[in-house]
Amino acid sequence: MNFIPYENVPLHLAIDGQNGDFIFAESASISVSQPLSETRQVDDNIFQICAYSSQTNPVLSYSPVTFNANQNYSVILGPTFGPPRPLATSIFKIEKDTKITFPGNRHLYFSDEIRPEGHNYVVDVYAKEGNWSLTQDEAQQGYFEPLYNYVASGPPQGQLDVSFYVNAGNLPNFFNITGLSNPLQYPPIDETKITGFFGDFIFNDAYLKSFNFSLSPNSISQASASFILFGELEKDTSISSTYFNSSLYQQQSVPHGQNSQIVGTSSFDMDHSIGFSYNIEVDLSPKYEMPAGDSSSLQGLVPSRVSKKSTNVSMSVQGNNLNPDILSDGFNGKRANLSANLFDLSYNNFEDQNQNLLHSFQCDGVITSQNLLVNSDGYLDGSVSVTQHLK
Repeated sequence: MNFIPYENVPLHLAIDGQNGDFIFAESASISVSQPLSETRQVDDNIFQICAYSSQTNPVLSYSPVTFNANQNYSVILGPTFGPPRPLATSIFKIEKDTKITFPGNRHLYFSDEIRPEGHNYVVDVYAKEGNWSLTQDEAQQGYFEPLYNYVASGPPQGQLDVSFYVNAGNLPNFFNITGLSNPLQYPPIDETKITGFFGDFIFNDAYLKSFNFSLSPNSISQASASFILFGELEKDTSISSTYFNSSLYQQQSVPHGQNSQIVGTSSFDMDHSIGFSYNIEVDLSPKYEMPAGDSSSLQGLVPSRVSKKSTNVSMSVQGNNLNPDILSDGFNGKRANLSANLFDLSYNNFEDQNQNLLHSFQCDGVITSQNLLVNSDGYLDGSVSVTQHLK
């Protein structure tokens, strides 16, 4: 067994039907889960002995027997005097030698493995110790611990989380959660899925759920994004061995704090910003259709549509000052219009880091919080948070 190193686990993302990009990720993870719940029936683990099948009385009536050690006994299940009741179909399996406990700390054991099918009225049991019996009342009070069936309460769903370095290639398309993969699309709401692969695992139905990044002086921008995955994962072992010839290892321009700008902080008296963070989240609503094909069809597992119910943007800026009145400006809140303009290092004599403006992010909303902080080895810093309901 070989463990695959980081450099051999590529991450590639693309808007469905378009060419994609390899993502220069610091870390990435993919997970799949499905909500399941056990199926239970009333008293499905209660073991009631109605009669012993060795007794020839045509009327179901209980007569005690004296158990001998390691001898099989066929018992008819059900309440006293009937009618017989089979083992519950909520039970997946009863292992051989599963213990049945009766009053007085006395035990019987299942002689065989049983998978209830709705007609298990008679079962074989045995005792490990002999010379004892059960009264009629005691025979109705046994219980055991089976393995239960489970049923899905929702479709399988996965999540892809990635922490990566923002560059000019991935900003304008699938990481821009408010953008359109087709600029001519009407109405202007993009619900196009994302495809890609993580290592050797291919996925075909991904949707961006959240995207956030932060930037401070003299540092490059690192971002994180989360995608919801639907459908199946397919494994193709040839992917990892061929991607080294891709564009992943070419020079890239990345946003840097030296030249990037925050515009709009003057509305709350902040004239020197020292950093900011940007976050955008979308509330996704998958629509499933009942399958019309056979059990191998993916219909019912992959949504026919994933719609955007709402999109919210929040932005936080840190700086040197605050306006003490920004949270008391009427009942409608104080408005602020912030723009984050991301620039690279803007070199003039190098092939990389010379694209200047890479992308702009806006947040036109209301101020929701402010904060002041000082400590013994620093300065008084203020921070302001702005929230916008976009769609």
